[in-house]
Amino acid sequence: MSKENDNEAGLHQRIKRYREINNSHDLLEIQRVSWQLLRDGVNSAKSALHTPGLATTGEHGPSLRTVVLRFCNEERRVLACHSDIRSAKVREAQADPRGSWLFYDRKRKLQLRLTGQLSIHVDDDFADSRWEKTTDSGRACYNTERSPGQHVPKPAGAPDRIADANDEQAARSHFAVIACKIEFLDWLVLSARGHRRAQFHWREGQWQASWVSP
Repeated sequence: MSKENDNEAGLHQRIKRYREINNSHDLLEIQRVSWQLLRDGVNSAKSALHTPGLATTGEHGPSLRTVVLRFCNEERRVLACHSDIRSAKVREAQADPRGSWLFYDRKRKLQLRLTGQLSIHVDDDFADSRWEKTTDSGRACYNTERSPGQHVPKPAGAPDRIADANDEQAARSHFAVIACKIEFLDWLVLSARGHRRAQFHWREGQWQASWVSP
């Protein structure tokens, strides 16, 4: 069985497990499964949590866009996505490191909101490790002369493939990782039998969980 099939089989098992805990009163279990679903969002493009919204604070106020979730580590409390270093979201994160993530799974009627402190990684081990895991087609997206948001006379075609070492170096110089150290998680499930909502705050070196009104 391929790695992709393994991931999909595991995902289906966890979907079943998630349904079982949907009515659970165990906050620690809800938190644990939430992080597992986020990891599934990294590993499977079929996961509803694969493409969250990431909000920063920009020139005109809140700035929200869809990104691809590329990294999740529960122990380190870190989520991350990839970006062109010339993008507005990188500049915004550098100016104001507060970030907010929004995930929604329509089938599960599950919403996850997470907030924390953003950091930009370019020339460090973390960025290098993420670059190594980026596909050739993904790397080609960074092999562009124009920066994101720059005015162009007409829509551009597909980016050029990485042809040689110079292309590789140019693409890598534009690549950045936006990481977020999570400090807050809000879990909400919608149900005709009654919506359920819980919050998890990172305080004094540990998670503090509580039920809240939806």
